Amino acid sequence: MKNIHLFYGNKEALRGVDFDLFKGEIHALIGAHRAGKSSLVKILSGALRKQSGEIQYAGKKIDYFTPKSAIQHRIGTVYQHLNIISSLNAVENIFAGQLPRTWYGGIDYADIIAKTKTLFAELKLNFDFNLPLNRLSLAKQHMVEFARALVMDPEMLILDEISSKLTPEEMEKVYTLILALKNRGTGIIYISHNIDEIFEFADRVTILKEGHKVDTEQIKDLDRFKLVKLTYSFVLSSEELKRKNQELYHFKKYNENIIKNIPVGVIILDPDDKIYLINFAALKILELEEEYQPEQSFEELLKNKALESKAEILEKVRLREKYLLEETAFGGNKILKISVLPFKDEDYVFLGTILLVEDISRDHNLKQYMLRTEKISSIAELAAGVAHEINNPLGIVHNYLELLKMRVSDPDGQNKLEKIENEMNRINKIIGSLLSFSKFNEVPMRHVDLVDIFDEVVLLLDHRIKAKAIEVKREAGESRAFILGDEDKLKQLFMNLVMNGIEAVLAGGRIETVFTNNRDQGFVEFFIQDNGCGIPQEILPRIYDPFFSTKVNKKNAGLGLSICQHIVESHGGLMTCLSEPGQYTRFEIRFPLVRT
Repeated sequence: MKNIHLFYGNKEALRGVDFDLFKGEIHALIGAHRAGKSSLVKILSGALRKQSGEIQYAGKKIDYFTPKSAIQHRIGTVYQHLNIISSLNAVENIFAGQLPRTWYGGIDYADIIAKTKTLFAELKLNFDFNLPLNRLSLAKQHMVEFARALVMDPEMLILDEISSKLTPEEMEKVYTLILALKNRGTGIIYISHNIDEIFEFADRVTILKEGHKVDTEQIKDLDRFKLVKLTYSFVLSSEELKRKNQELYHFKKYNENIIKNIPVGVIILDPDDKIYLINFAALKILELEEEYQPEQSFEELLKNKALESKAEILEKVRLREKYLLEETAFGGNKILKISVLPFKDEDYVFLGTILLVEDISRDHNLKQYMLRTEKISSIAELAAGVAHEINNPLGIVHNYLELLKMRVSDPDGQNKLEKIENEMNRINKIIGSLLSFSKFNEVPMRHVDLVDIFDEVVLLLDHRIKAKAIEVKREAGESRAFILGDEDKLKQLFMNLVMNGIEAVLAGGRIETVFTNNRDQGFVEFFIQDNGCGIPQEILPRIYDPFFSTKVNKKNAGLGLSICQHIVESHGGLMTCLSEPGQYTRFEIRFPLVRT
């Protein structure tokens, strides 16, 4: 690459950068945040196009790469930020855009499964590669992305900050494979802020600063201090220039850059509780990218933020007490873990406070999902026993009730017997609902059209809809949405959701639905929204709990939404609910798409 220029709007990200890579070489790229490292390699992977400059690859001039042509030139890339389709499994992600074909034009599934098994063995990965990636840990998802870069047997491999995303055990596997690829002749561009890592196995290093190339050096000709000085040499203020030990200053900047780039949010406060340093992860987690001002007090920083335990955290900082908050809500859609850690010098003089901020929303949601799944599994185990133990004596009671009805002739007696019969019928319905959890797999799945099933349900409930003068409107979307499913169970799902909407809205209310086929990510999305009374936020997390209900009707067993969730999850789908009390309730459902 020669004299490469790249602009983001009016801002120049790369300013005449030269860079080269040889076969069988590990060439490290290093620089402070926004030095241009990721921008440079994105030009090679086809994610960005240069404005000017020259690229030669394998002796041939290349005007620009596209993602497809980069793959054709066997350029594999693992980006700094996760670049996968989380609803697809490992095999589908690894071979996305590069599916091998048979002689008659079909996809060679046997070949891709065999290659995936070989890759997994090479990487020592032992999880089920048929699972959707959103069911795997973040580190495993990154390993799948790494596998995708390897499957093409790359001539060039670009690794952008990979060590910050993987566990030490997984990085050991990666180091082994990198050295093996180098020995096979693969050229490797390795972006990292870890100086020790670069000295461990890189051959050369190029330092970028604010879009300029500072220098390219052989690792064997460098020591750590020289590399740090080249990378983090900033213009010093007059006050800083008076300091006797400028080496210490450079290492201070180096350490600050490490803190700024680690994936956990870090906020360092001085003894007056003003912000000395806040890293990029903390700015992103607390949504402060546009608001943060240097030398703010910590209290000012959080002033306009909807942090549930803000007062408690500020109090602990003020009292200089160590504190761990395992879970606290932030902004309505995040769950954070926050640690408050006062620190002192060797003479126990207070120096400030470190706060660690982690976004644990994914782990929290997964834990809640697992608890719900466990609860539903327990009900499924109990359901068969409940039905067996109750149905037999209930049948006997019902027979004697019929005999009593024939013998009792007075109206009051008949009325009482009718009430008994109604309550017994209610018990039968509850048992039937419980059996919905345990009998799902009795009917084999087949191709069904969700749109047809939903229209049939609306037709069945037409009398109830007209009775309240409700408008049921299907927005412009798909006319067909095919999945593998059990038609009867899906009817039950739609029936429960539409009935909930009918009961929630006032006369003349509105229920809206839409079906969307997201073919790129492989799912069908369905939502149903009513303009009814909504669900209070404090009970929203409990709406899927069996036997939990807010309806005043005593005949309601509180199993409807629990059954709905079980049906959705048994079809490999995901169901979520959003609600604003007094305005609307919206259920969103995703099912794996069947391509027809």
